[in-house]
Amino acid sequence: MTDVVWRPSADAVATEVDDGAVVLNVRTKRYYSLNETGAAIWASIADGATRTEIVAALRSRFDVEEPQARQAVERMVGELEAEELVVSSPRAPA
Repeated sequence: MTDVVWRPSADAVATEVDDGAVVLNVRTKRYYSLNETGAAIWASIADGATRTEIVAALRSRFDVEEPQARQAVERMVGELEAEELVVSSPRAPA
């Protein structure tokens, strides 16, 4: 069974701010504001975490159940992919 790993696209530049993060698509010149949850997801993506690892990190950090964490990850990553800020690839578990 494989898991998905995302990585920031070559066109994405991000920085943390007090209450989240800001991501700039340098190709389109559009920027995106991420809340605390979005910033945590982005940081996990930047660290090379798999979908499963990101969900686990959210569950731990925000004390939420697995379905809510998975839904937040899927929704956020879907938006990031649509804006061409992340790219995905399968990764087999170690």
